[in-house]
Amino acid sequence: MTSKTGLLLGIGLTAGDYGVFKVADASPPLLDRLDRSADLITLEDGYARAKGDGPDAILLANWLGSRTRTVGVIAGAPLNFLEPFHVSTAIATLDYVTEGRAGLLLQSLKGERATEARLATGSLNGFPDINEQTLDQDLAEAIDVVRQLWDSWEDDAVIRDKESQRFIDGAKLRYIDFKGGNFSVLGPSITPRPPQGQPIVASSVGPQDDPASAASSDLIFLSGKADQILALSREISARFPEALRFADIEIATAIEPDGLLGRARQLNGAGFAGIRLVVTDAKRDLGPLLDQVIPALRDAGIAAATSGTTLRQRLGLPAARNRHVAAAA
Repeated sequence: MTSKTGLLLGIGLTAGDYGVFKVADASPPLLDRLDRSADLITLEDGYARAKGDGPDAILLANWLGSRTRTVGVIAGAPLNFLEPFHVSTAIATLDYVTEGRAGLLLQSLKGERATEARLATGSLNGFPDINEQTLDQDLAEAIDVVRQLWDSWEDDAVIRDKESQRFIDGAKLRYIDFKGGNFSVLGPSITPRPPQGQPIVASSVGPQDDPASAASSDLIFLSGKADQILALSREISARFPEALRFADIEIATAIEPDGLLGRARQLNGAGFAGIRLVVTDAKRDLGPLLDQVIPALRDAGIAAATSGTTLRQRLGLPAARNRHVAAAA
């Protein structure tokens, strides 16, 4: 992992904020400003939310990804209530749409949200019981399947050989033959290996969460009060030293640029790779965030200078080797 000076900048939205992108906007357009300002955005999915779940986050991410050029797009999915095969292929597709800027935000539904989700799925087999241990197990198994499926095609499996009339080399596809507590997946994927090999996997951890849920993540967003975030950061660093840590700054009231600048200064140099500015009112705050706060962070030298065309490169992460090729080497 490459070390960087300064903080990477993320913006946290929900799929329910999609309306902000449909509003007629002054020049330059909102998406252009987003592209220039942030290193990544996250879109949390509202699956089975009692007040309405809104659009699918991965579908919205594809819409955004096709209309932006540089910003990373990390789409949320409640993986303990969705089929991992479909999530894996959907994120792989997003990685192709964005030419290597995609990521998956792991969401684990528990409590009332899990109950609502179980009502949505009905009595179908393959979904977990509503208890914390089973839900956690299902999440861990699902992300394992997602990652295995991304590696089920070698990078050069697509050969387009006219002479033999073969589109793929079947020897470079792998069955994963996964058998878990609630589901099994044979594989291989129906989508070629993504441009990044392994798109970024991210998760959110707060004071009430078990940090073990982030064991498989490349990027971990930490939330809570200032002292709680620092305590979580120390624990995550000790348990998962290779994972990048972002501190969440929630914007709950009208933006005060000086206050956000001061908070970012406190976090800079505290071992964080970046910050995520979590927007609670996108219509009110997204424009000022892009036009005032992020430019101020860059002018103050707090924001990191980044390079590369893929999200992995932008985060300073190494290329992801295919596990099957690495094992054969």
